[in-house]
Amino acid sequence: MWCGREVMVALLASVLATTAIAQSTTAPPASTEPSLRCLQPVPGITWQRWMGGDDATLNQWCDSVGKPVLMPKVYFEPAEIAQLTILSWNVNVGGGRAEEFIPQLQRELSAKSGGLVVLLQETFRTGWDVPEFVPPTLQAPGAVRPRRPAADIVALATALEMSVAYVPSMRNGSNSNLSQREDRGNAILSSEPLSDVTAIELPFGRQRRVAIAATVTPRGSRGKPLRVMVLHFDTDDHRAAQAQALAMDVKAFTETKSMPLVVAGDLNARDGLKDEAVAAMSAQIHREECGTDRTFRLPFRVDKLSVGRLDYMFSTLDDFGLMRTCQTLDDPIGSDHVPVVMTITF
Repeated sequence: MWCGREVMVALLASVLATTAIAQSTTAPPASTEPSLRCLQPVPGITWQRWMGGDDATLNQWCDSVGKPVLMPKVYFEPAEIAQLTILSWNVNVGGGRAEEFIPQLQRELSAKSGGLVVLLQETFRTGWDVPEFVPPTLQAPGAVRPRRPAADIVALATALEMSVAYVPSMRNGSNSNLSQREDRGNAILSSEPLSDVTAIELPFGRQRRVAIAATVTPRGSRGKPLRVMVLHFDTDDHRAAQAQALAMDVKAFTETKSMPLVVAGDLNARDGLKDEAVAAMSAQIHREECGTDRTFRLPFRVDKLSVGRLDYMFSTLDDFGLMRTCQTLDDPIGSDHVPVVMTITF
């Protein structure tokens, strides 16, 4: 009996050893976490990635930037918002003096029980949250730094005490030094509660582009939730494909008729109202009459040679019976684009 038992123990030990060796040489299960830092989960932000044959290129560009930012404001006092102003502005990667203009606008609106939503293009983020290095095979976009020091999007939102959603689309130069590591992209700042943020990656063209959509819920009994979306298309002919892709998302949302939608940004529409990007968006959502003057500015006499209207707003506000005014300002306030401002009355 003892002999047989010793044999059984030896056989069992052999089986266990073989199993352990097999387990040690078997690759561990794939992680469910995104391998790209830019896609690391951020509570409150969902991704809609583009899948169209240029995935590898988009992944490289994505891998050169940090993850998105969502910082919701904490509200301690109730408010009765009677109107909501939506500002769309390409701030030229820190060139626009947002830290001066937005507080001025906030003070004017507070006297009118007004809330503020700012749709920024070409804003930037710096510091530890930006990866130290870019992928070795990626030629990062050149750095655009018209004014430094300047508050990055996180510092700006903190100083303004506004909620912020920021999604970088590309690197701002390849510098790995901590003080000069930057990424850039679109952002939404809001004095009102911000929720249900979606990052919408567009087809790759000259550069990687990511639109942002979010729900804004004005405080008080008068204002109703609305959806806002900020965009920035390529400067070359790829903008038409990007506009067509985003227009399909706009169409899908408007068909739900769940809430009003306001879309705004820099379309880089070199051909004005005849531009394919403008036409693609206008086919799915009403283009707002905010003016016809040029929105792009260049310094001094060269400005006369600049192209025309690049910045537009679109909305479904008519479908919900909402009154509004829209205008294009004259002063670029340090940027190379002038702001476009819409005010909705509840």
